[in-house]
Amino acid sequence: MTIAVQKALRMTFFALLLMTLAFPLMAQVYKVVDENGNVSYTDQPPGDGSKPIKLAPISVIEAPEYEKDPEVENEGEEGDEKQPSLSYLRRIYKDFSIISPVQEESVWKPNGPVAVAWNVRTALQPGMKVTLYLDGAEHVTTVESIIPLSNLDRGEHILRAELKNSKNQVVATAPTVTFFVRQPNLYSTPRVGSGGG
Repeated sequence: MTIAVQKALRMTFFALLLMTLAFPLMAQVYKVVDENGNVSYTDQPPGDGSKPIKLAPISVIEAPEYEKDPEVENEGEEGDEKQPSLSYLRRIYKDFSIISPVQEESVWKPNGPVAVAWNVRTALQPGMKVTLYLDGAEHVTTVESIIPLSNLDRGEHILRAELKNSKNQVVATAPTVTFFVRQPNLYSTPRVGSGGG
């Protein structure tokens, strides 16, 4: 239930409560003073023939009418499934980014894959996925936050990632990251000394 609908229901309930309380007050009200000077009010006519008192009119506030919440749009044949709108998703996932490797990082890869990690502060909605592009080509579509890249050649590589909703619409694009794969060679690998002397 959206916030706007909740507010409308609260205001309607409040207005009904005021009207319910107002009906008994619209009946005749009598002021009664006992022998000790205590004042009380009643809707029953007292035995002394007192006239009813005149009350000021009660203020009634009508509940405002709210338009449909634009953050949520109906989806599905039966209309029972609701999904956030694309503009709403773009606001809450604007922090989508690749967090590893970092920009201009040199990754030493003697064996095994290079781990790519992406992050957002808000958990993904059902059906959302991340598509990772490596050097301009689509590499994988997944919901996993860590993606291994195997068989990378030495040199420069460019990563790009897109966050998509369940309709395959792009919600957010992570800033492009350029990184470099380095591999040890004969000159950069420490050699075991012969211990000569």
